[in-house]
Amino acid sequence: MPSETEKPQVVLPLTPDEFQQMESVVLDADGGEALRLLKKFVKRLKEQKNRGLKSHLG
Repeated sequence: MPSETEKPQVVLPLTPDEFQQMESVVLDADGGEALRLLKKFVKRLKEQKNRGLKSHLG
């Protein structure tokens, strides 16, 4: 059982296309595109977290 100081790991599955987008953004040093991609991933992680919370309520 994890201690109170340990936080559960968060896993974000990526499609091959998303991984390729990440590589491209890093190589191009495109800050605007990097931010857009990061916002997309954060939104998906929040949705994933909310689905997990709802499943414990039902």
